[in-house]
Amino acid sequence: MPFGVRSHIGIGKEVTYGTPVVATEYLRFASESLNEEIEQVISENIIGIVDESPSYEGMHNIAGDISGDVYPNVVGHLMRAAFGAPTTTQPDATNNPTVYQHVFTPVQDNFSNTCSLPPYTVEVHRDFEQAFQYAGASVNELNFSFGTDSKIMQFTAAMIARKLTLISKTTPNLENTNPFLWNQATITLDGMSSSDLSTVQFGVNNSLEARATLDGTREVSRVLRNGARTLPISFSTEMNDLTEFNKFRAQTEIPAKIELTGSLIAGTHNYKITVDIPKLRYSAFPINVGGTGAITAQVTGSAKYDQTSLYGMKITLVNTTASY
Repeated sequence: MPFGVRSHIGIGKEVTYGTPVVATEYLRFASESLNEEIEQVISENIIGIVDESPSYEGMHNIAGDISGDVYPNVVGHLMRAAFGAPTTTQPDATNNPTVYQHVFTPVQDNFSNTCSLPPYTVEVHRDFEQAFQYAGASVNELNFSFGTDSKIMQFTAAMIARKLTLISKTTPNLENTNPFLWNQATITLDGMSSSDLSTVQFGVNNSLEARATLDGTREVSRVLRNGARTLPISFSTEMNDLTEFNKFRAQTEIPAKIELTGSLIAGTHNYKITVDIPKLRYSAFPINVGGTGAITAQVTGSAKYDQTSLYGMKITLVNTTASY
């Protein structure tokens, strides 16, 4: 009997959309829901009986989520898939040659004319005799969360893939670092450090759509945008006053910063994720009495594109990976 504990997920960067490659990196993951659905095309002709008409094989659609803890090296591939390729530098190449800094700014251009964002091949071994290889996988949504309820930073990546092939499983080589933790975070709202938040969630929705063309196959032929990219943000806060609520009422757009500082790499450099948001706009700020305890607010909003910074959200990742 197959068991999830013996499963693994590997990923590999594709050069050409939909052309599969061997997995080179492996994700520590908690769950996955990638599945292939085959459209049933049913004739509408009347055939003289009350039973439905014959079915024919239609489109093969592949989508699902992968979720797990956030580790500082391999998470860069998920960021690349969701935001585009980063700009990479070395903060101190002479004294600390193993430390790299990657700046992910959401791209405005397409990866190619058939794929908006950098595609990956995803191998999911589910403890069967063969592994499931999904080629042409694009990250439509990528969300991160952490807080007093989930003390290890989590990711959820919603993917759309092109085709499925059963292959011999590869041997996983998992990242040997520590994940980011809740107590490593500092939050800044409108230039002021905040200690009132208990949970934080942020990410990107790329509004991708799988499309088919008359190419002689039943597979998706391209994954392109069908709407505007959004950068949702939400948090829970135990408020001491109405300062942030009044900014919601005035629809004031404020700068915000989320930073998690992990384990030491070398010298004075630590593994780190820094999220810069030049304009955070609150869309809902409900304050209600739910009982006799502390009054909390579940705040939602989004990072808005800033014409001066030329981005809505920028993520800087410091780790030991030389390139993505």
